[in-house]
Amino acid sequence: MLCGLIGLTAALSGCSTPDASSSPYGQWRGKLVTDDGACPTSDESILRIRGKEIVFSPANGAQVLHGTYNPKSARQHYQATLDEKGMNGQPYHMVFNGYPVGMTIGGTYLSPRCRAHVTLVRD
Repeated sequence: MLCGLIGLTAALSGCSTPDASSSPYGQWRGKLVTDDGACPTSDESILRIRGKEIVFSPANGAQVLHGTYNPKSARQHYQATLDEKGMNGQPYHMVFNGYPVGMTIGGTYLSPRCRAHVTLVRD
């Protein structure tokens, strides 16, 4: 009986979701929380990590930030950016910086209009 319980425990432990630092790949989602300014907080933001490519969509909107990720780097960091021209012709720079926090990915989103933080959970 004891051997059966040990085997079942070992089998179930293999089913757990990997933490963000050991396996960040996939889709993550969470709502931005505004720290300053007017951030898009109505819908969930989406982060996709596939291979070395990172895509972040704040509030799942039309603006999509792109970046790369080095899976062999000792320092786990995910960065995506988008540079556009604002309505007044001035540069409009957006950036997402993320990092693993246990089973989640924490991050910050910055634009000329706002600063926000986010906790993303695996989809």
